[in-house]
Amino acid sequence: AIPELALTPLFKSRISLVCPKGSALARKKTARAEDLAGQTLMVGDPSPAPLRAVQERVTKASGCSYFTSQSHDMSLTYVASGTGVVLSPGFLNDHSGMFAWVPFECGETISCVLCTHRGDRRPMVSRFLRTLLSLYERHPDFPV
Repeated sequence: AIPELALTPLFKSRISLVCPKGSALARKKTARAEDLAGQTLMVGDPSPAPLRAVQERVTKASGCSYFTSQSHDMSLTYVASGTGVVLSPGFLNDHSGMFAWVPFECGETISCVLCTHRGDRRPMVSRFLRTLLSLYERHPDFPV
């Protein structure tokens, strides 16, 4: 931990399956590990620990093939090309409509926090933080 850093929890992002819009997976209300049998899943080294745990569990449970993607952007390129699908934190959804973001059935979430300097007492920082917390409180499903 960095002693000068103050962490303020904002929200917990759920994990989604990102797949082509026209695919059978895109029509599901919720995707499950068994739905990925026969699919190719991109997994990534830069993934946070909860996402890596889900990726490992899914590859073992579903028997899907998988390969490592270097970044989220590269994974989206693979999805767009029809090469495979990816599990992703919902907060990365850009809502462009280019892909289907299907909620994935798992208990893991990704904690999102705001980092500030512990000694920063500027009123604008306090107002900004209160505004963010208020928004996330009023809209608990955003971002997913």
